[in-house]
Amino acid sequence: MDTTTLHFGPFAWCPLRRQLIADGARPVNLGARAFDLLGVLLDNRDRVMSKGDLIDRVWPDTVVEDNNLSVQVSMLRKVLGDSAIATIPGRGYKWTLPVEAPPPPGASVPRRAKPSIAVLPLANLSGAPGQDYFADGLAEDIVASLSRSPWIFVVASPSSLQFRDQQLAPAAVCRVLGVQYLLRGSVRRSEQRLRIAVELIDGDGDAVVWAERHDRPLADLFEVQDDIAARIVGALEPAFLQREEQRAVTRSARDLPQWDLLMRARWHYWRSTQRHSLEARQLLEQAIRLQPADGAALSLLAFSLATEVWSGWAADPKATALEARQLATRAVAIDDRDAFAHFALAVTLLSFGELDASIAEQRRALALYPHFAAAAAELGRLLAFSGDTDEGCRLIHQAMIDSPTDPRRALWIFSLGIACFVDRRYADAAAHARSAITLRRDWFFNHLLLASSLSHLDDNAAARQALAEGLRLLPTLSLSALRAGHPFRRDADRARYIDGLHAAGWTLPGAPS
Repeated sequence: MDTTTLHFGPFAWCPLRRQLIADGARPVNLGARAFDLLGVLLDNRDRVMSKGDLIDRVWPDTVVEDNNLSVQVSMLRKVLGDSAIATIPGRGYKWTLPVEAPPPPGASVPRRAKPSIAVLPLANLSGAPGQDYFADGLAEDIVASLSRSPWIFVVASPSSLQFRDQQLAPAAVCRVLGVQYLLRGSVRRSEQRLRIAVELIDGDGDAVVWAERHDRPLADLFEVQDDIAARIVGALEPAFLQREEQRAVTRSARDLPQWDLLMRARWHYWRSTQRHSLEARQLLEQAIRLQPADGAALSLLAFSLATEVWSGWAADPKATALEARQLATRAVAIDDRDAFAHFALAVTLLSFGELDASIAEQRRALALYPHFAAAAAELGRLLAFSGDTDEGCRLIHQAMIDSPTDPRRALWIFSLGIACFVDRRYADAAAHARSAITLRRDWFFNHLLLASSLSHLDDNAAARQALAEGLRLLPTLSLSALRAGHPFRRDADRARYIDGLHAAGWTLPGAPS
């Protein structure tokens, strides 16, 4: 039997591991005879195989009836589709699907435009071959999670497995697989500890972009596996994309492919100033003109426009909010399984006061991409504004653990402050506001939270100073902009917040008297 991993449709056949993998990560449950029959058909895919030949190869030492073969063929068709195996009347069966084998070592695959990564098999340093399954399972869980991100192309696990025992340089592996980055690492199980080390390598120059180590008690093997995978993915995705954004903005603006436009837009968007927001919007509009059905660009533009609304930057907030909602709705219609599209739609719904619908969309995003830290934190923020502060804080803390370098970390700390404010723990709310200000002094709402919290603590001088800084950053602050960015479910909570701002001196037109 050929021992090379073969690909056909959404499947990868891995004879050495005796696995059939679907969609890059999901093992398919096949019986031993069905797996052997699949292997024989693939090995002889250029010719018709008689029933006698198939029986001799699949049941070499057993006398069986033709019906046994028919049952196994039927089982394979249920899994692979009716068109995978053709019945040739009077002759037998023939494999019919196109099959691709991975390129041999030293060959190269053209680099993809979309940022791409391969997760190599993690080295088992435990000294016990029986622990290979844990290392492989962790790597496959990372692949499955990263595959749900709309920003990244991830090579399917079977393609990466061919490099388990090869000592090629990272740049050479990148050339073979056609990727920009590699994630590699090791797993060591020692007594009651589990030690995992991983690093992200840029294939251009073999530079280590990011590295992380985990040392955990081995109390619950699989719970530890899921937890570590979540934290690796949460830390890896921001590091990966920040490098891609930096790479994009250093290139010439001429002849940029659509994905570079998108990366440049992300780089500007995360700077979170009005000037950078306008730059991001222009780049995203260019990207959408090149690819009108690109869900990632549609979603990010929707997200950016929604930010303009609650930041008070939009010249026509109602029209901007409607455009954002329409873009996000288009992105969801293009791919209902795109977690970021649901995330963006949830954000746009807040401009229309649809808090419950927004919460439902964030839960949908998390169901599609359980390691989506930004969705967990945003859901936590909405729950904090809703008064469900326990679950809200739990989700926000989990997001901060899973994605410690996320560019919106200051917003997540602000959200913890909102939860404290809703619970009337004003000193804690002020402490969180100050922590958020340390990270993002240029975000006006951090100063507003501090001002309102200090007012309720009767620290009036400090409250006035905090409000003055917030209004310096956003002199056009209106009540409608405040409500868009602060979706309190209960009128009483919103009134307490605004009362605190009144006490600090907020008398702008639009504020209630």
